[in-house]
Amino acid sequence: MKIKDIQVLKNLSSQGNETIKTTIFLEDGRQESIVVPAGISAGKYEAKNVSCDEAIKQTETIKNDLLNIDWTQESLDTKLVSLNLGGNTSLAISAAFWKINNVERNNAKPQKFPKLLMLLFEGGKHGNPNLTIQEFMIVEESLEKAISDFKKMKQYLVDQKIETTVGAEGGFSPLSFNNNSVLSTIKTIFPDVRIALDTAGSFRQETLGYKELIDNYNIFYLEDPFSDEDWEKWSDFYNQFGQKILIVGDDLTVTSPTRIQKALEKKVINAVIIKPNQNGTISGTFEAIKLARENELKIIVSHRGDDTDDDWIVDFAVHAQADYVKFGGVDRGERIAKYNRLLELGMH
Repeated sequence: MKIKDIQVLKNLSSQGNETIKTTIFLEDGRQESIVVPAGISAGKYEAKNVSCDEAIKQTETIKNDLLNIDWTQESLDTKLVSLNLGGNTSLAISAAFWKINNVERNNAKPQKFPKLLMLLFEGGKHGNPNLTIQEFMIVEESLEKAISDFKKMKQYLVDQKIETTVGAEGGFSPLSFNNNSVLSTIKTIFPDVRIALDTAGSFRQETLGYKELIDNYNIFYLEDPFSDEDWEKWSDFYNQFGQKILIVGDDLTVTSPTRIQKALEKKVINAVIIKPNQNGTISGTFEAIKLARENELKIIVSHRGDDTDDDWIVDFAVHAQADYVKFGGVDRGERIAKYNRLLELGMH
């Protein structure tokens, strides 16, 4: 398919930062836009973004190299990688091209939906720093149940006269809470629910007592328990708990086939976060997914901390047949946009 034109403009993200909105126009008259997100706590091995002004400059500089050529997704992405662009520049073009060919707003309902990792509380760089665990999530089988449970937790906090202010991704972040009080509250309100934690090991300073957490709470999932260079700690942890819970790489693996392969060789994960903007192209992201699936890793497609109201990541997750998705709490407009898209697709 031939690209007729590419246009790029400034947009604002959920944190009030500048990002880019890139629109691709095909010769057959179709067009699609992508607004790219960014990470608040970004892994050091992920694709590096450039400033908004630089991304616009890069797009304008290289776009003539992309026009009037019959591209496939793979050939376009190979070209983008060869141009050494910022990750946000390349992903915006790559994802807009993918969206034209794979997203129909009134398409047939998909047969499979991923399970939801519903964010209830958040801390670290995303909220109250007294919560040194970055994300406290619960596993939900349906969107209707997730919405109901989020409201139930909010009503509990209101009844207890605890503030219901949310953090960067729409999870509650009370200043009076610490890690244990959050986990105790979740256990009290939802005694049988499976709990998922993102401990953001690359950014957290103290060591958490994971064995105690797993023994005392219904922990099903631990994301980034250690930093992205602590391979020995990851290995010891996997040997102890890899048959009991999901041990998930995010900052460790950054949607990179090379990093995922290293994690597989060292036998430290059984699940992996997929974030297209960590990789920089759609083809590269699907290469990471293919490697993960071939090695029986659970696949979790995720939003970013500094996100936008664009909902394309939902279609991407469904298309990729993700096992789980992370779209934040049922609060904040950029998170609600994702849940509304799930509703449009028929997930209830």
